[in-house]
Amino acid sequence: MKRTGNILILLLITIIATSCDGGDRDRIPAAAVRVEFANQAMWDQYGVSGSFIHRQFILNQKIPAGFPYTLSSATGYGGLMLITNKHGVPYVYDLCCPVEINSNIRIKFDENNLCLRCPKCGSTYDITTGGPMTGTAKDGRYFLQSYNIAPYGSAGGQLIYR
Repeated sequence: MKRTGNILILLLITIIATSCDGGDRDRIPAAAVRVEFANQAMWDQYGVSGSFIHRQFILNQKIPAGFPYTLSSATGYGGLMLITNKHGVPYVYDLCCPVEINSNIRIKFDENNLCLRCPKCGSTYDITTGGPMTGTAKDGRYFLQSYNIAPYGSAGGQLIYR
């Protein structure tokens, strides 16, 4: 009976240990996210295409200039980083560093290392996964907060959402 109990405890520990993805993806406070690109022309002007193209969206600062935000627009906790990887695939992350958790400390694109970097703590993040590569973020396994991007409407638009 004791042996069966030990086996069950060992099995439970193994299941718990292997069920974790190994990273914290929810350090940034929850915030609404909705940015609409109504058509292909709008995406061509304000979106991203090509390798390592990036753009920030910060509603309360009207970034990018001239972007037609709507009443339903929301840009997350610290703003949004819309960026493509080397294959031109777009990804969207909250600009807030998950180490700092301060909406005014925003990640930047590091052109030399082709990654995202926090200017305060120095942590770096993979563009494709949002996963930590170096620094305090790697030590704590803190991922960038990611958001969704999907086709929108019938005119070739895109929608960024939570």
